[in-house]
Amino acid sequence: EFRLQALENKIKKIDCVLITHSHADHLHGIDDLRIFSSEKAHTDSDSNSKKAKEFKNPPIPVYTNKKTADDIKVRFSYIFEPAKEGGGHAKIKLQSAEKTFDYKDVQITPVPLQHGHTECTGWLLCEKNRSKKKYIAYLTDCNHISESSYRLIHDTVRDGTLEHLIIDGLRIKPHSTHFSFLEAMEAADKIQAKHVWFIHLTHSSSHNDVIKYINQNLKKFPNLQKAATVLPAYDGLKIEC
Repeated sequence: EFRLQALENKIKKIDCVLITHSHADHLHGIDDLRIFSSEKAHTDSDSNSKKAKEFKNPPIPVYTNKKTADDIKVRFSYIFEPAKEGGGHAKIKLQSAEKTFDYKDVQITPVPLQHGHTECTGWLLCEKNRSKKKYIAYLTDCNHISESSYRLIHDTVRDGTLEHLIIDGLRIKPHSTHFSFLEAMEAADKIQAKHVWFIHLTHSSSHNDVIKYINQNLKKFPNLQKAATVLPAYDGLKIEC
């Protein structure tokens, strides 16, 4: 839940937002962007007078696919209207994400995914100003990755390495809109990353049971056996690239 996670991790600034799709659990924290885009009083710590001065934050860029952008405009229409009486609302600027773009020093590539009948966007991220590029792929909420999306990932990371693959792995039993653990392993075997992390897990298996299941099935996937890590993610996990 975005507000609680922002407090827990002491997030004080949001540069931009990448939204995968318009299901409530991935979108409805958008109102809590308000504090990060509001007009606030600011104390100048370099001034002996500690004089408060006003400043304005620009709208936060929000990148997503066209279908999700259309849903946001309908569900959160008030965000795009002038604020009336009261405390106002989040200020965002919707941006289309159809191909690779740069945001500051990060190269961002949208990866089309299928989440049942829902269009979903995964994200491939890379810090540009490095001698050797290291990528992170974030592919949540999907039960199908097209061959063109696999090619897009491979073509994009050709000039570097895919350090981390964060991929939807819901449970052992198949599901109509999410990868099962076995399907996630099959996709990870095709993608080939140094570290693989399952996300969007249910509570039907314990953390240790998921690890046991992965290890029991690794022999089926020769490329995945070469990965340094194939594990379920967990709350509070931090990765470095």
